Amino acid sequence: MKKLLERWLVTLFLSLMIVLSFNSPVFAINQTLVPCQESQAFQDLQKRVPNTYYFDKPMQAYSSNLLCGADDGLPHLTLDRLSNVIDAIIPFSIFFYVAGLIGWSGRAYLQKSNKASNPEEQEIFINLPTAIAAIFQGLLWPLLFLKELASGELTAKENEISVSPR
Repeated sequence: MKKLLERWLVTLFLSLMIVLSFNSPVFAINQTLVPCQESQAFQDLQKRVPNTYYFDKPMQAYSSNLLCGADDGLPHLTLDRLSNVIDAIIPFSIFFYVAGLIGWSGRAYLQKSNKASNPEEQEIFINLPTAIAAIFQGLLWPLLFLKELASGELTAKENEISVSPR
């Protein structure tokens, strides 16, 4: 009977936690930024920049498209609009892909050089054909990552992990 009561209380508690965890979405209202064309600080900044194409065109684009701080007059990129989110996602994606390319290429080169007859020498003196093959392999790193993750090749097996005997 006591076990049944404990199970019932645990079930009730977990159900209550699940129900209380559902919140309605709340969107932040931007109260500190104003459109750049309405910001006096931005207009003062716009008057101080040199009158050239490379300063005028961006300032005109900022004034019509971005929000500026009321005090500093500097444009801020808020992520409350889908177009602005995409503007932030594209550079992040490019950075993430290039960082993965570099890491995966280095990993592939080290794995191939460890299978050679002289692995230490290939780490000191780079074998160019092996390095180029590793770079081309690195171009497909997202697909190779998923393949190795699914096959279990990417992670170490439980018996390969050493544990300190404390």
